[in-house]
Amino acid sequence: MKKIICLCIIALIASNSSIFGQNINISEDSITTLLCKKWEINYVIMGGMKIERIPGATEINYEFNKDKTFLMTSDDPKDKTKGTWSFDPKKKIIRLTINGNSKMKIISIKEGELIMLADTKEATPGDPMEIKLYYKIKAK
Repeated sequence: MKKIICLCIIALIASNSSIFGQNINISEDSITTLLCKKWEINYVIMGGMKIERIPGATEINYEFNKDKTFLMTSDDPKDKTKGTWSFDPKKKIIRLTINGNSKMKIISIKEGELIMLADTKEATPGDPMEIKLYYKIKAK
């Protein structure tokens, strides 16, 4: 009986990342092919609550390039921020870096959808909330 319980615990720990988290489990070449497009926000999950895109609200869009750079834009044509992206093969995530700071990471990517996770620890140290941003390929 103890062996069965131990095996169940080990199996649960081993599968923990696939149950509770998301990882990018594709080759780096496939990442480039899937990622290097223009992306627009679809919806956000904040504190477990789904927030749909609000018409007329300011949007943050991304355009990823094969040279591992990206351009973050909003509705204001003057508002453009450049950054770099890098794949972390150990953690299986894509880090987004702007001015040396990495506050966003892509935790999942598949055809037509990418999921970003925002680091809110600095903004709300007493109550860090998980914010997942779901993006879709930008309509032309």
